[in-house]
Amino acid sequence: MSTIVEADETGTLRLPASLLPHPGPHRRYRVATEGGHVVVDEAEPARPETAADHRAWLERLERIRERGVTGKVGTPLQQIFDELREDRR
Repeated sequence: MSTIVEADETGTLRLPASLLPHPGPHRRYRVATEGGHVVVDEAEPARPETAADHRAWLERLERIRERGVTGKVGTPLQQIFDELREDRR
């Protein structure tokens, strides 16, 4: 069975819940194209960040700022930022 959906004026497609794997509020889906087809799979749920997680991350950044160095001589700035972002996950 197939379902026809139409893009709105911005080009956005809205899929009915009946087409989604495990539909429900705030579910996350991975959308990819494979061989000219759009594939929708359920993604891992986002880990909710607690206030304590956020506070600990900010304290770590403050310690780095106070030292004035990252301790990563020769490391590209983008890599340092990526590592900091990874700490938030």
